[in-house]
Amino acid sequence: MEKNVIDKFVMERKTIFDKARKKRFELTFQIQGEKEQKKILVIGLNPASTDIKVLDTTTTFILNNLLPMGYTTITICNLYADLCKKLKPSEIANNRENRAYLRDVLKRKFDTILIGFGNTFTGNKFVSEEKRYLKELLKDYKDCSMDLVDEAGKYTRLRATHPLMAGRYYPGQWKLRPYQFEEVKKEAKEEAPGGTDKNGENQEHQPVVPAKAD
Repeated sequence: MEKNVIDKFVMERKTIFDKARKKRFELTFQIQGEKEQKKILVIGLNPASTDIKVLDTTTTFILNNLLPMGYTTITICNLYADLCKKLKPSEIANNRENRAYLRDVLKRKFDTILIGFGNTFTGNKFVSEEKRYLKELLKDYKDCSMDLVDEAGKYTRLRATHPLMAGRYYPGQWKLRPYQFEEVKKEAKEEAPGGTDKNGENQEHQPVVPAKAD
């Protein structure tokens, strides 16, 4: 009888929450015992899961598609750290904590930074400002900043595609391409999704924080 072949790996999961556990700043998966380390930072829109033991659909897609690419450390951060099923940017008083966390995370020298916040809130002043701020942070990391496209090239017109969409429409066919840091177009003056008013204030009557990186 031939001997069986056994494959195994040990993967550590780590999350970073605020003290109230209302914000999740980071979710990291790291394969243990690998001599060659290949690290990727995925930047989505906002976290939805509070349970480190249960993987949501987006996280499952990320692991199932990025692990086969040879990444041994996958860190997931977001434009917003607020834990919620449906993001309402106008109800978030400020995003300073998450901005600072992203700035520190980038210092870890990832091999790849995957920009995947999607296009759900196109036209929203608050989300657009966070995107501009992120791009300011990434100006020194342009060489490793990527977004997703399918191998067949059917979705090449899309930018910063969210992993949830990529996982649904072209699973197992993810391809990384250099992210285009084009200037953000001027937003429409009409009320944007999420409740932005004409003055660009949220429901706390706080103005949009400028996108200048520290």
